[in-house]
Amino acid sequence: MPRGEHNRSDRDRDHERRQLRAEETGSQEILDEGIIQVQVIPQDDNWGETATSITETATSIVTLSETDLSDVVKERRRFSCVNFSRHVKIVPEAFLSMFAVISPILFVVFPVVTWKPTPCGTNCDGLFISFAVKELLLVIGIWALYFRMSRVTLPRVFVLRVGVMVLVFLVLVCYWLFYGLRIIEKKTEQFVDILHFAVTLTDTLLFLHYASLVVLWIRQTDPLFTLKVIRSTDGVSRFYNIGPLSIQRTAVFVLEQYYKDFPEYNPYLTQTPARSSHKQFSSLKFYDIDGKQNDKVNPRAKAILTAASTRRRDPARNDRFYEEAEFDRKVKRRKARLSNACEEAFGHIKRVQLERGPCVPMDPEETAQSLFPSFARPLQKYLRTVRLHHRFTMDGIIKHLAHCLTFDMTPKAFLERYMNDQPCVEFTTKKRTQTWSIVCEEQVTKSLSSSTVFQLKSEDISLVVTIRKLPYFDISEDEFDFESNKFVLRLNSETSV
Repeated sequence: MPRGEHNRSDRDRDHERRQLRAEETGSQEILDEGIIQVQVIPQDDNWGETATSITETATSIVTLSETDLSDVVKERRRFSCVNFSRHVKIVPEAFLSMFAVISPILFVVFPVVTWKPTPCGTNCDGLFISFAVKELLLVIGIWALYFRMSRVTLPRVFVLRVGVMVLVFLVLVCYWLFYGLRIIEKKTEQFVDILHFAVTLTDTLLFLHYASLVVLWIRQTDPLFTLKVIRSTDGVSRFYNIGPLSIQRTAVFVLEQYYKDFPEYNPYLTQTPARSSHKQFSSLKFYDIDGKQNDKVNPRAKAILTAASTRRRDPARNDRFYEEAEFDRKVKRRKARLSNACEEAFGHIKRVQLERGPCVPMDPEETAQSLFPSFARPLQKYLRTVRLHHRFTMDGIIKHLAHCLTFDMTPKAFLERYMNDQPCVEFTTKKRTQTWSIVCEEQVTKSLSSSTVFQLKSEDISLVVTIRKLPYFDISEDEFDFESNKFVLRLNSETSV
């Protein structure tokens, strides 16, 4: 082999050896004009072991695959469609409300502009004040009850709400017909009659608004049914009382309570601990006295062996018990270490005033970045033990620590987010729209009954809702004789009394 080729092969081996060493240590060497070392820090997996502060400027490049881009596009399209439907549902209500508010005003203004009836003088002052106040109350009531952005997209229409809107529309049509026949056609000369007609329309609309308030809101607050909501994946259940609602409105109530009361579903906690794998042999052994080897087993012996194996105690139950007890003990030990580390870290903090002292004061963000490495490793071990490390990142923990330092919270208040079960709403900020579907044998617009059962399905979990009617309570009053409330001791030599 020539000498040049031998040197080139040695350089190639040295270069490959350096690349292997760089991959093992997590760094990359680029030999151009100088040496640049870039340390790769996995944020999600090893943020507790390598807490590093970077002072230079850095550029992050996010790569998305085609599937990720398609998911993002689908999510944006779905959100735009849902947002459009939310605004479209307000259009009929807004049109009907504007028509109801403007109609009494038109009843008064139209005759004055066209044929100018005889003014009523001081007799109409009180009617004008009453008319103005009622119009103002009607506008406020409609705005408070109907003009609210809906947070839910239902599969069917809200029957009671549509019924109230239809009733209001029919009342307005009837009033306009009588107004055209009695006032416009005859051109009533007395302005007081026209004003009375407009005031009666305003009164009718106020009464309809009060009726809709009773039907849509007050009636549904009376508890009539008990709901049992159970999550099918891990068996967490809650009970709620509810009034006479439809099935789809009950689904909305269940989801509102679910995101508030149910802990976040963690699929890693549902997995049972790994059991020790060992072969289990029967305690009964059979020997051939005659020394003949026969592959066929005697049926009687086989039956005895089966009965004995069923009477044996399964050791897997004991293994499961001890492994779960060991897991609980490990969690308590990690929790104690984490609490001790956080208390020691918080003990080094003292709030100071703006004047300069022996130490340079820091803002909450800088203080959080300085304190985090002191308890990062115990926190990481605890989160890995309880299988919650995929929910929290280093930046999120530092931000939460700075928030706790700003409001002078204790270490227990800081650790509450990681040691206690958090509701589902804590981890739903990433997705702006939560998609659920109702599975029920009955129509979702029907009212609840004592035999109604339906299911709410999402991508990963499902909720099964069972409805039971509350019983009728018959409470009676019973008298108590306070004068005969006296006692006598029965002395007995065998007791201490």
